[in-house]
Amino acid sequence: MADYNTILKNQKEDLDELLKADVLVRERMSGIDLASLCAQVVIGVRRSGKSILCLTAFKMAGVPFGYVTFDDEKLDGIEAADLDEILKAVYVVYGPVKHLFLDEIQDAPKWQLFVNRLLRKGLHIVISGSNARLLSSELATHMTGRFVSTELFPFSFAEYRAYMKRGRPETTKGKAEARRDYEHYALHGGMPETFHMIDARGYLRDIYNAILFRDILKRHKLRNPQTLSDISRVLMESYALEVSYANIANRLGIKSVHTVQTYANYLESAYLIQTINRFSFKTAERLKLGKVYCIDPGFISYASGVLEGAENRGRRLENIVFLQLRSLREKLDYEIYYYRDQSHEVDFVLRHFGKVKRLVQVCWDISDEKTRKRELSALFEVGRKLNCPDLLLVTDHEDEIVTEGTQTIRVVNVVDWLLEAPNEAMPNWGRKIDG
Repeated sequence: MADYNTILKNQKEDLDELLKADVLVRERMSGIDLASLCAQVVIGVRRSGKSILCLTAFKMAGVPFGYVTFDDEKLDGIEAADLDEILKAVYVVYGPVKHLFLDEIQDAPKWQLFVNRLLRKGLHIVISGSNARLLSSELATHMTGRFVSTELFPFSFAEYRAYMKRGRPETTKGKAEARRDYEHYALHGGMPETFHMIDARGYLRDIYNAILFRDILKRHKLRNPQTLSDISRVLMESYALEVSYANIANRLGIKSVHTVQTYANYLESAYLIQTINRFSFKTAERLKLGKVYCIDPGFISYASGVLEGAENRGRRLENIVFLQLRSLREKLDYEIYYYRDQSHEVDFVLRHFGKVKRLVQVCWDISDEKTRKRELSALFEVGRKLNCPDLLLVTDHEDEIVTEGTQTIRVVNVVDWLLEAPNEAMPNWGRKIDG
């Protein structure tokens, strides 16, 4: 049997170093309630700051807690029966704590039953994980009504600026600084450990490979790593584009479309990509095709294989806008789709309780008259068709109000929009979802 006391003592040394860092408050901090008798579950892409978020909550609350990270090669291959021995080691190393933080718990076998047992004993449990199945089948099956979940994405632009201790960009100098920050963020992304790296290329590629070959290949016991790698590459290169699983299968010479769809689901469960469906009032139509987005701009730069250039800047801008909308989805309780018919396309349709509440179009530059007409007319026409008066066009650098009859489009530059969006009040959208 492994020496779990020694393993946890070594983990505690790493924990003590992490706790010395400055308190870092993020937009999702309010989702963690350490007094709750429900498990607090924080989930998101690998290395996005989940552990630090949880540790900061403990640090701010000032409560003693035990800590186990299962993202430790010394814990590879543990059995369900070993979890009790690990719990004993927690008490040896940390004393009789009432709070327990279980990091990257999805790597432990039958962890749901173990956590349920701890909850019945009255312990306060915080869990982190890098697989969306924690939020779906595994939690729903074994812990219904006994958990509260929080999704954590890489840093938003506003969070990045807060981390860099930037003030509100109210002066000309402040606005120039915000634009420089955005150019850095749009290229390097929001993975927190990259913020002080000169070249994050190797680091982000290591994370990418860890997601593919540890979080997906190993977890799902896949036999063909090359197929997984190929499908991932195609999807990453297709960010902000409509994709067809059948077309990907044909392109890669894969006989089964189901294989492509299954592997794509694994990639999304591991938060490497995100997908949205085409908007339709018919459920079957919504499931036919989808658009794919990358979880962070840094992965676009260093893992997608798509070179930076003028021809791709509109797609990168759209991906960044999607990430902001996606990060607010749980908080504001809306669904995200895209719209396309024979005449018009709109990048994002936000629907709340069956009603379309906002249309969001993304365009790098509308100074060209043909481009301007295409983007504005799409918003106006689809707005009328879907009975949606809230029309937004996000650009790289332009701001104006455009009116046509009773309809109004607000054109806003991406820097201002990214800074205002997290704090925007939408009182007519219904209840606000905590966490």
